[in-house]
Amino acid sequence: MKNTKIGVQVKKVKEPDGKEALKATAPMRLIFEEGFDAKWLNEELKKIEGKYLKLVDNLKSILNLIKSRKGKSRVLLYWMFGDEIYEFIEEDKNGGLFLEGVTKHLIRDIGVSHQFINRCKQFRLLYPDISKIDLNKSFNSYVETFERGYVSAKRRQRREPTEAKDAR
Repeated sequence: MKNTKIGVQVKKVKEPDGKEALKATAPMRLIFEEGFDAKWLNEELKKIEGKYLKLVDNLKSILNLIKSRKGKSRVLLYWMFGDEIYEFIEEDKNGGLFLEGVTKHLIRDIGVSHQFINRCKQFRLLYPDISKIDLNKSFNSYVETFERGYVSAKRRQRREPTEAKDAR
């Protein structure tokens, strides 16, 4: 069982004191499998739970910095956001347990869109070396290069008045 890859979920649960918490859960079918080791499973669930909670905290901190900062260094924060997710997934590959649907869980627990998460992950994958990122470019300009046809909200607003004149 320890050599098998087992997909787990992180669910919101109510603690006895009424507070909500995130807990890693494994499929019930595992207890019926030959060689079931409850102690190993509990230890592994605690590890993945701890790693996931750390990921959520780190991503929330980076997201707060993205929202509060203006200027050139902001593009690095998007890369860092994607890198945190990338590192979590890569590290997750080494254990017997892995978190199924990481993006789905992060959408729920961080409150960002699927699109935002995927863009940050894609940015990190396309630019694995942070030193190759041009601080003079915005995150949106990078997104435009790997999502051909993407137009940022700011650029759309600049185009709309021109398009309205052209329509007349």
